[in-house]
Parts: sequence; C-alpha cells; structure tokens
Amino acid sequence: MRYLILPVLLLAGASASASERAIEAEAVIDRPVAEAWAMWTTEEGLSFFAPASLIELEPGGRYEVYFAPDAPEGMRGSEGTHILALQDERLLSITWALPPYMPEVRAHLTHLTVRFEPVGEDQTRVSIRHDGWADGGQWDDAYAYFEHNWPTVIGLMQPAGEAGESE
Repeated sequence: MRYLILPVLLLAGASASASERAIEAEAVIDRPVAEAWAMWTTEEGLSFFAPASLIELEPGGRYEVYFAPDAPEGMRGSEGTHILALQDERLLSITWALPPYMPEVRAHLTHLTVRFEPVGEDQTRVSIRHDGWADGGQWDDAYAYFEHNWPTVIGLMQPAGEAGESE
C-alpha cells in the first residue's frame, strides 16, 4: 500500500498543474525600458489605460487602478490589490481584482506579472502573464474579458500613431 501512494500523489500533482489556466500577451513597443517601466509603476504613467490610480511602489504596497474613479467605493476598478514583487525595470508582480460587474468573482484576486525586456535602446518587449483562475460561471467570463483586453492594453503603450508587434 505504501508504494501505491507516491504514484497517486504524483499523478494528482501533474493533473492539477495541467489544468492551470493563464493568459499571456506580449509585444515589442517603441519605448525605452525606463519609459515602459514608468508606464506601469507611476500614477502618471498608468494613465495610458486608466484615468486614476494609487501606486505605492514597494513590496506589499497598494497597486489600485481606478477605471471609474467617481464610482462608489468597491466599484472603481482594482481596489484592494497589492504589489507582490518588483525588480526595477524588469518585473512587476501584483494581485489583480476582477471586474466590479461580476459579483460572483469580484471578491477573489488573481495574479498578474508584467515583465520588461530591453530590445536595443529604444524598444521594450512587454510580457503579461495573468494566472490564478478558477473554472466556470463568471470565472470564465472574466478570463475571456482579460484574454481579449491584455493585448489591447500592451498596444496602448505604443507611442501615438504606431501599432505594436504582437507575438
């Protein structure tokens, strides 16, 4: 019996990891890495895709993005989210809230990692990985929403009038 337990546990672990869903989006934008980094790590910079935000750039610091800043508290955007890890001009790892209009999943947080890789002096590869998804109901709706929107968000980082090279 003892020898049967280990293979069963190994199969259970393999099965769990095989079902993990993640959204990945990546593009090369025509901005130096310092500028691309600032677009995600400063309140002014983040205005490229949200009208207001609150960023405390340190591990554990708040990272709240307000898509509807005048809405009632709890309905503004990614309230209650935090920075998990950061490496200057390389990596930003944060918790991410799901849309306020999806009450079934709103209280849950997912995980978002944004990576920055210099491509020459004036370009940056920006990669997003969004994971921590459950299955069914509004989880699937939220997944579809972000699967469509993360490539668009990266595209918004491109200087005005230019289209990014999606991968």
